[in-house]
Amino acid sequence: MSISHLELSSVQHASTFEVVVATQDARLLDEAKQLAQLLGKQNHPTTFIVYFGHGGVEIRRSNRADKKGYKVDFNKIDRRTGAGNLSRKQLFPKAVGNESKTVLDITAGLGADSAMLALMGYTVHAIERSPIISVLLRDGLHRANVNPELRNALGGRLTLDEADSRAIMQNTEGVDVVYMDPMFPPKRKKSALPQGSIQMLQAVVGYDEDIQTKELFDLAMKTAIKRVVVKRPNYAPFFKENPTVVHRGKLVRYEVYGAQK
Repeated sequence: MSISHLELSSVQHASTFEVVVATQDARLLDEAKQLAQLLGKQNHPTTFIVYFGHGGVEIRRSNRADKKGYKVDFNKIDRRTGAGNLSRKQLFPKAVGNESKTVLDITAGLGADSAMLALMGYTVHAIERSPIISVLLRDGLHRANVNPELRNALGGRLTLDEADSRAIMQNTEGVDVVYMDPMFPPKRKKSALPQGSIQMLQAVVGYDEDIQTKELFDLAMKTAIKRVVVKRPNYAPFFKENPTVVHRGKLVRYEVYGAQK
Protein backbone atom coordinates (compact mmCIF):
# COMPACT_ATOMS: atom_id res chain seq x y z
CA MET A 1 0.00 0.00 0.00
CA SER A 2 1.48 3.35 -0.94
CA ILE A 3 0.46 7.00 -1.06
CA SER A 4 1.66 9.51 -3.64
CA HIS A 5 -0.77 12.37 -3.07
CA LEU A 6 -1.76 14.27 -6.18
CA GLU A 7 -2.50 17.94 -6.18
CA LEU A 8 -6.23 18.27 -5.55
CA SER A 9 -6.43 20.69 -8.46
CA SER A 10 -5.48 17.79 -10.76
CA VAL A 11 -8.20 15.50 -9.38
CA GLN A 12 -11.85 15.90 -10.29
CA HIS A 13 -14.01 16.41 -7.22
CA ALA A 14 -17.60 17.47 -7.58
CA SER A 15 -18.13 18.58 -3.98
CA THR A 16 -16.58 20.37 -1.01
CA PHE A 17 -15.38 18.60 2.13
CA GLU A 18 -14.73 19.10 5.82
CA VAL A 19 -12.49 16.89 7.94
CA VAL A 20 -13.89 16.00 11.39
CA VAL A 21 -11.76 14.07 13.90
CA ALA A 22 -13.27 12.19 16.85
CA THR A 23 -10.53 9.70 17.69
CA GLN A 24 -7.07 9.51 19.24
CA ASP A 25 -5.92 6.66 16.98
CA ALA A 26 -2.47 7.67 15.71
CA ARG A 27 -3.03 6.13 12.28
CA LEU A 28 -6.28 8.01 11.76
CA LEU A 29 -4.90 11.25 13.16
CA ASP A 30 -2.08 11.12 10.63
CA GLU A 31 -4.51 10.39 7.78
CA ALA A 32 -6.80 13.23 8.89
CA LYS A 33 -3.91 15.68 9.11
CA GLN A 34 -2.67 14.84 5.62
CA LEU A 35 -6.14 15.08 4.11
CA ALA A 36 -6.91 18.40 5.83
CA GLN A 37 -3.67 19.83 4.45
CA LEU A 38 -4.56 18.65 0.95
CA LEU A 39 -8.06 20.08 1.13
CA GLY A 40 -6.97 23.43 2.50
CA LYS A 41 -9.54 26.12 3.16
CA GLN A 42 -12.93 25.48 1.58
CA ASN A 43 -14.50 28.57 0.02
CA HIS A 44 -17.96 27.08 -0.51
CA PRO A 45 -20.55 25.45 1.76
CA THR A 46 -19.49 21.95 2.77
CA THR A 47 -21.22 19.10 0.94
CA PHE A 48 -19.53 16.17 2.70
CA ILE A 49 -17.81 15.46 6.00
CA VAL A 50 -14.91 13.03 6.10
CA TYR A 51 -15.36 11.66 9.61
CA PHE A 52 -12.47 10.01 11.45
CA GLY A 53 -13.97 8.13 14.41
CA HIS A 54 -13.44 5.09 16.59
CA GLY A 55 -14.95 2.82 13.94
CA GLY A 56 -12.70 4.09 11.17
CA VAL A 57 -13.24 6.60 8.36
CA GLU A 58 -16.57 7.34 6.77
CA ILE A 59 -17.98 10.00 4.52
CA ARG A 60 -21.20 11.75 5.48
CA ARG A 61 -23.43 14.25 3.78
CA SER A 62 -23.27 17.41 5.84
CA ASN A 63 -27.05 17.95 5.64
CA ARG A 64 -28.03 14.54 7.07
CA ALA A 65 -29.41 14.89 10.56
CA ASP A 66 -28.92 11.18 11.36
CA LYS A 67 -25.20 11.48 10.57
CA LYS A 68 -25.29 8.16 8.74
CA GLY A 69 -22.33 7.77 6.44
CA TYR A 70 -20.55 5.32 4.16
CA LYS A 71 -17.32 3.46 4.78
CA VAL A 72 -15.40 0.79 2.94
CA ASP A 73 -16.18 -2.50 4.67
CA PHE A 74 -14.85 -5.56 2.87
CA ASN A 75 -16.30 -7.77 5.59
CA LYS A 76 -19.76 -7.18 4.06
CA ILE A 77 -18.83 -8.99 0.87
CA ASP A 78 -20.70 -12.27 0.52
CA ARG A 79 -17.80 -14.75 0.59
CA ARG A 80 -19.74 -17.87 -0.31
CA THR A 81 -18.29 -19.87 -3.18
CA GLY A 82 -20.00 -22.57 -5.24
CA ALA A 83 -23.07 -20.77 -6.53
CA GLY A 84 -22.37 -17.77 -4.27
CA ASN A 85 -20.90 -14.33 -4.80
CA LEU A 86 -17.31 -15.58 -5.16
CA SER A 87 -18.05 -18.32 -7.66
CA ARG A 88 -15.82 -18.16 -10.72
CA LYS A 89 -18.92 -18.99 -12.72
CA GLN A 90 -20.10 -15.39 -12.18
CA LEU A 91 -19.83 -12.97 -15.12
CA PHE A 92 -17.06 -10.86 -13.60
CA PRO A 93 -14.46 -13.62 -13.08
CA LYS A 94 -15.45 -15.14 -16.43
CA ALA A 95 -14.48 -11.83 -18.03
CA VAL A 96 -11.19 -11.69 -16.11
CA GLY A 97 -10.44 -15.30 -17.06
CA ASN A 98 -9.62 -18.41 -15.04
CA GLU A 99 -6.15 -18.53 -16.56
CA SER A 100 -5.35 -15.00 -15.37
CA LYS A 101 -3.39 -14.50 -12.15
CA THR A 102 -2.74 -10.76 -11.78
CA VAL A 103 -5.15 -7.83 -12.19
CA LEU A 104 -4.53 -4.10 -12.24
CA ASP A 105 -7.72 -2.22 -11.29
CA ILE A 106 -7.14 1.30 -12.62
CA THR A 107 -10.45 2.79 -11.37
CA ALA A 108 -10.73 1.30 -7.89
CA GLY A 109 -13.55 3.48 -6.53
CA LEU A 110 -14.80 1.95 -3.27
CA GLY A 111 -12.80 -1.22 -3.91
CA ALA A 112 -15.56 -3.85 -3.95
CA ASP A 113 -14.56 -5.32 -7.31
CA SER A 114 -10.87 -5.45 -6.37
CA ALA A 115 -11.65 -7.11 -3.05
CA MET A 116 -13.91 -9.69 -4.68
CA LEU A 117 -11.20 -10.64 -7.15
CA ALA A 118 -8.63 -10.92 -4.35
CA LEU A 119 -11.00 -13.14 -2.37
CA MET A 120 -11.35 -15.34 -5.45
CA GLY A 121 -7.59 -15.86 -5.56
CA TYR A 122 -6.43 -13.21 -8.02
CA THR A 123 -3.54 -10.91 -7.07
CA VAL A 124 -4.94 -7.40 -7.41
CA HIS A 125 -3.28 -3.99 -7.43
CA ALA A 126 -5.96 -1.30 -7.11
CA ILE A 127 -5.37 2.33 -8.09
CA GLU A 128 -7.52 5.24 -6.92
CA ARG A 129 -6.79 8.83 -7.90
CA SER A 130 -9.06 10.68 -5.46
CA PRO A 131 -7.44 11.40 -2.07
CA ILE A 132 -10.93 11.43 -0.51
CA ILE A 133 -11.82 7.94 -1.71
CA SER A 134 -8.28 6.66 -1.12
CA VAL A 135 -8.56 7.45 2.60
CA LEU A 136 -11.69 5.30 2.79
CA LEU A 137 -9.96 2.48 0.89
CA ARG A 138 -6.87 2.44 3.09
CA ASP A 139 -9.02 2.40 6.20
CA GLY A 140 -11.15 -0.42 4.82
CA LEU A 141 -8.10 -2.53 4.01
CA HIS A 142 -6.60 -1.82 7.42
CA ARG A 143 -9.75 -3.01 9.19
CA ALA A 144 -9.88 -6.06 6.94
CA ASN A 145 -6.32 -6.95 7.90
CA VAL A 146 -7.02 -6.80 11.65
CA ASN A 147 -9.88 -9.28 11.16
CA PRO A 148 -8.08 -12.67 11.17
CA GLU A 149 -10.70 -14.48 9.09
CA LEU A 150 -10.90 -11.77 6.43
CA ARG A 151 -7.13 -11.26 6.41
CA ASN A 152 -6.63 -14.96 5.73
CA ALA A 153 -9.30 -14.91 3.02
CA LEU A 154 -7.60 -11.99 1.26
CA GLY A 155 -4.22 -13.69 1.65
CA GLY A 156 -2.25 -10.50 1.07
CA ARG A 157 -3.45 -10.42 -2.54
CA LEU A 158 -4.92 -6.90 -2.45
CA THR A 159 -2.68 -3.82 -2.54
CA LEU A 160 -3.65 -0.18 -2.99
CA ASP A 161 -2.04 2.89 -4.51
CA GLU A 162 -3.24 6.47 -4.39
CA ALA A 163 -1.98 7.64 -7.73
CA ASP A 164 -2.79 8.52 -11.32
CA SER A 165 -3.38 5.23 -13.14
CA ARG A 166 -1.78 6.64 -16.27
CA ALA A 167 1.54 7.04 -14.47
CA ILE A 168 1.25 3.58 -12.89
CA MET A 169 0.59 1.87 -16.23
CA GLN A 170 3.56 3.56 -17.84
CA ASN A 171 5.75 1.80 -15.27
CA THR A 172 3.95 -1.55 -15.03
CA GLU A 173 4.97 -4.79 -16.68
CA GLY A 174 3.78 -8.36 -16.43
CA VAL A 175 0.14 -7.84 -15.42
CA ASP A 176 -2.32 -10.27 -17.00
CA VAL A 177 -5.48 -8.16 -16.90
CA VAL A 178 -6.23 -4.45 -16.66
CA TYR A 179 -9.72 -3.77 -15.36
CA MET A 180 -11.54 -0.45 -15.64
CA ASP A 181 -14.95 0.64 -14.41
CA PRO A 182 -15.27 4.30 -15.44
CA MET A 183 -17.88 6.43 -13.67
CA PHE A 184 -20.53 6.73 -16.34
CA PRO A 185 -23.29 9.35 -16.54
CA PRO A 186 -26.86 8.27 -15.71
CA LYS A 187 -29.45 7.59 -18.36
CA ARG A 188 -31.20 10.69 -19.64
CA LYS A 189 -34.65 9.32 -18.96
CA LYS A 190 -35.80 8.79 -15.41
CA SER A 191 -34.87 5.45 -13.88
CA ALA A 192 -34.17 3.86 -10.51
CA LEU A 193 -31.29 5.50 -8.66
CA PRO A 194 -28.12 3.45 -8.09
CA GLN A 195 -27.40 2.13 -4.61
CA GLY A 196 -26.51 4.71 -1.96
CA SER A 197 -22.75 4.13 -1.95
CA ILE A 198 -22.59 4.62 -5.73
CA GLN A 199 -24.65 7.81 -5.48
CA MET A 200 -22.16 9.04 -2.91
CA LEU A 201 -19.19 8.13 -5.11
CA GLN A 202 -20.73 9.94 -8.06
CA ALA A 203 -21.36 13.01 -5.90
CA VAL A 204 -17.76 13.03 -4.67
CA VAL A 205 -15.81 12.44 -7.87
CA GLY A 206 -18.29 13.33 -10.59
CA TYR A 207 -18.16 11.52 -13.94
CA ASP A 208 -15.21 10.53 -16.07
CA GLU A 209 -14.62 12.47 -19.25
CA ASP A 210 -14.58 10.55 -22.54
CA ILE A 211 -11.09 11.81 -23.36
CA GLN A 212 -9.73 10.60 -20.02
CA THR A 213 -11.31 7.16 -20.27
CA LYS A 214 -10.06 6.72 -23.83
CA GLU A 215 -6.54 7.58 -22.70
CA LEU A 216 -6.82 5.09 -19.85
CA PHE A 217 -8.10 2.41 -22.22
CA ASP A 218 -5.31 2.96 -24.74
CA LEU A 219 -2.69 2.67 -22.00
CA ALA A 220 -4.46 -0.39 -20.59
CA MET A 221 -4.27 -2.12 -23.97
CA LYS A 222 -0.52 -1.53 -24.00
CA THR A 223 -0.10 -2.68 -20.39
CA ALA A 224 -2.13 -5.91 -20.13
CA ILE A 225 -0.56 -9.15 -21.28
CA LYS A 226 -3.82 -11.04 -21.82
CA ARG A 227 -6.87 -8.77 -21.80
CA VAL A 228 -8.55 -5.52 -20.83
CA VAL A 229 -11.95 -5.76 -19.14
CA VAL A 230 -14.31 -2.76 -19.18
CA LYS A 231 -17.47 -2.66 -17.07
CA ARG A 232 -20.34 -0.82 -18.73
CA PRO A 233 -24.07 -0.28 -18.09
CA ASN A 234 -26.22 -2.11 -20.62
CA TYR A 235 -27.84 1.15 -21.75
CA ALA A 236 -24.47 2.62 -22.81
CA PRO A 237 -22.84 2.06 -26.20
CA PHE A 238 -19.89 -0.30 -26.37
CA PHE A 239 -16.68 1.30 -25.20
CA LYS A 240 -14.97 0.28 -28.42
CA GLU A 241 -16.14 -1.60 -31.48
CA ASN A 242 -15.71 -5.34 -31.76
CA PRO A 243 -14.86 -6.54 -28.25
CA THR A 244 -13.40 -10.04 -28.13
CA VAL A 245 -16.29 -11.26 -25.99
CA VAL A 246 -19.10 -9.73 -23.92
CA HIS A 247 -20.46 -11.10 -20.63
CA ARG A 248 -23.86 -9.47 -20.15
CA GLY A 249 -25.93 -9.31 -16.95
CA LYS A 250 -29.27 -7.69 -16.21
CA LEU A 251 -27.88 -4.18 -15.61
CA VAL A 252 -24.20 -4.23 -16.59
CA ARG A 253 -21.90 -6.04 -18.96
CA TYR A 254 -18.19 -6.82 -19.04
CA GLU A 255 -16.53 -6.11 -22.36
CA VAL A 256 -13.33 -8.04 -22.98
CA TYR A 257 -10.66 -6.76 -25.36
CA GLY A 258 -7.59 -8.77 -26.32
CA ALA A 259 -4.36 -7.05 -25.33
CA GLN A 260 -1.97 -5.68 -27.93
CA LYS A 261 1.00 -7.62 -26.57
